[in-house]
Amino acid sequence: TSSVGAMARSMLLPVALVAAGLVLVLNTGLGAFLPSPSALAPPTAEARFLAAASPVALAMAASLPAFAEEIDSAEAYNRKVMTGVSVCLSLALVLMGIIIFYTRRVVENKWLN
Repeated sequence: TSSVGAMARSMLLPVALVAAGLVLVLNTGLGAFLPSPSALAPPTAEARFLAAASPVALAMAASLPAFAEEIDSAEAYNRKVMTGVSVCLSLALVLMGIIIFYTRRVVENKWLN
């Protein structure tokens, strides 16, 4: 029963922090609701310009790959080789980590003696 009491005490602080944060958000007016359209000010010329410029910028950014330089076959091959090497090295590092982890566990248990 002492572990249950300790677990209840350890959960008390996070629950209290979440409740305090929720109360703070609700009291400061940072809710999920937007003001009514009549409460909003009419958009300025700058806001209208930015609203019109955003789709144009997105269209230009989407067309950039069409202007990219063509990749030759040697470069594509080199990219494939480098990708394969990086995947193999990553897997080798993970395998080495697993081997070291279990070797340390076996030595700590004095299984080899």
